[in-house]
Amino acid sequence: MKPMIRVLSLAALPLLVLGITRPVEAQVTDREEARVEPPPPLPPRPVSFPPFVERRLSNGAEVIIVEDHKAPVVNISLRVRSGSTSDPAGKTGVADFTAALLDKGTTTRSAVEIAEAIDFVGGSLGASASSDWTTVSATVLTEFVDTALDLLADIVLNPTFPESELELHRQQMLSALQAELGQPAAIASRVFMKEIYGEHPYGASQTPESVQAISREDIVAFHEAHFRPGNTLVVIAGDVDADQIIAHFERAFSGWEGGPAPRSRASTPPERSAREITFVHKPGSVQAVIRIGHLLPDASHGDWITLDVANQVLGGGTTGWLFRILRSEKGYTYGAYAQSAQRTGPGYFLATAEVRNEVADSAMSEFFRLIDQLRDQPVPAGDLQMARDYMVGSFPLTIETPQQIASQVARVKLLDLPADYLSEYRDRVAEVDATILQRVAQELIRPDRAAVVVVGDANAILDKIEPFGPVRLVDVDGEPIDPASLEVGAADLALDATIIQPTRLSYQMSAQGNQIATTVTEVTREGQAGGEVVRVTSKTTGMMNSESELIFDGTDFTPRSSKVSQQIGPQSIAVETRLEDGFVRGTLSTPDGQEMPIEIEAIEGTLLPEMDQFALWGIDLEANEEFHFPVVDFQSGSIQSANYKVVGQTTVTVPAGEFEVYEVEASAGPMQFRLYLQKAAPHIVVKTEFIGQPIELELTEIG
Repeated sequence: MKPMIRVLSLAALPLLVLGITRPVEAQVTDREEARVEPPPPLPPRPVSFPPFVERRLSNGAEVIIVEDHKAPVVNISLRVRSGSTSDPAGKTGVADFTAALLDKGTTTRSAVEIAEAIDFVGGSLGASASSDWTTVSATVLTEFVDTALDLLADIVLNPTFPESELELHRQQMLSALQAELGQPAAIASRVFMKEIYGEHPYGASQTPESVQAISREDIVAFHEAHFRPGNTLVVIAGDVDADQIIAHFERAFSGWEGGPAPRSRASTPPERSAREITFVHKPGSVQAVIRIGHLLPDASHGDWITLDVANQVLGGGTTGWLFRILRSEKGYTYGAYAQSAQRTGPGYFLATAEVRNEVADSAMSEFFRLIDQLRDQPVPAGDLQMARDYMVGSFPLTIETPQQIASQVARVKLLDLPADYLSEYRDRVAEVDATILQRVAQELIRPDRAAVVVVGDANAILDKIEPFGPVRLVDVDGEPIDPASLEVGAADLALDATIIQPTRLSYQMSAQGNQIATTVTEVTREGQAGGEVVRVTSKTTGMMNSESELIFDGTDFTPRSSKVSQQIGPQSIAVETRLEDGFVRGTLSTPDGQEMPIEIEAIEGTLLPEMDQFALWGIDLEANEEFHFPVVDFQSGSIQSANYKVVGQTTVTVPAGEFEVYEVEASAGPMQFRLYLQKAAPHIVVKTEFIGQPIELELTEIG
């Protein structure tokens, strides 16, 4: 039986507050003020893009020099025509590691010496890898050009990729991935790229496994194969003389040799003949993350500027249709956008938003209605003019500094765009009319063949999404899920509370090794034999302050009541619940002081908040390798399944000592954990790792 819910989701509370704190008169006044027409835009000022010259070094490297003498600043940028698409199979991240470690030590300088040398002249030096190329650049005052060239030459020609720096970067990447893989938006982006590109390198993302697999030998091999002058475009922009800077560059990079780099043969991205939906189930999510898109031609296609205008109309910021309708008019989301990405290979179109569960279907309908409108009807003159004016007016802001100029010129060259692309850009934007835009939208934007990715709670919104196309339901790891398995079932475990005896447990919570909070839990037994109850009180202090009191039957663990309060900064929330007559009843106290009644129909074996960890104390973990409890989750306004799987036995050392433990994977609502439970009963929690977050909870004392 599905739970009967009579409680508002916490995610809805801010909207409720906003809805009642503004008087009707003020709202009317706002609407009247919104009708006032803004002043017409000023005519665009002429933009003189600095002329540039093209040269070729004696070693074969292409060079573009953009002289701009407005300020005594120079940017020198090397674009190696190899990025993550050139990563070895199974080792996505090699290009990123190579770029990150270039300035961490050479045959002549340590990482500290490199940093001190560029800091001494007030410049910047760095490298990064994208899909199609790797960038190594330096920016300095004109008088320190030789210093910049010497440092660039050293890190490009002589990097040593120290093992210590490699391991440090590996740990940083693993921590970043741990956090990223717990974020619905990041999950949606990863799945979307995989859906549209398939086995093509553009669809690959770094994973903990790929990061762990990368060796120093992989990085050295990547550097030797790809960091060659015949595979590099050099762009120098700023206060320089073309002949002089070429001479300086030749001197600094003398001895640099090598022709074009090897090219891996990329697989062909999958053709899509119909709209398909991939639904990533993330239990407890109160929002749906939506990604809608498909492949586009490569950057050399002649309609890309028109596509840019179409995207500006549809979803280019606060004036785009998606933002105006989904946020300003409907209030479904904080923002909705559309974009297109140019690449040396196939690009892509993408429309995005994060919406409340309650309006997931309505938001999806608006997405497709507005995309269809872009294709089926001429864009209204006012909307088209607004988009063109914005693009024409903001273009000069992208070429203000030598770094920006170098980046724009390099992009044009690397994407094989026309030589006059930048100088003619504003004129070509202004020439896009409604007829041209509609033709391009009809030809290149295909919602009927889109890949749709939704990340959210399937229990809450799967039925809202199914009308928009065939749905493939998967977990966050991409493994298929049987929709029938989503039903929260009754607990089939006989719980024994007699093993739970008075004790005192102390824990410390750490983030990346730094303590951020402490927790003290007191367990007592009260009452006469045969009628005893267990009372558990916990108090957490530090970055987050919380208190709880749990009471359950001392024999069979039947829940009696739960009181939980939490405070982070000025925000606090309190929940009091009790189990009676087959219902969970109680009160939710919100941050704004409101008290809201709760009534949820219970499933057999339902536990009140925070009771599940104590239910583990007496379970036979040898006999029950996989099990679950129905647990009240108030943030989603439902009863969720807290799932446990014993994956092994090991030994862990924490401040309280060394323990033989069961290693247990656990999930409850949107949270995933790895628990280490004392092997001997009672199975107290010795250590908790929070999946997707660099946070750990460790036992410090048993009293």
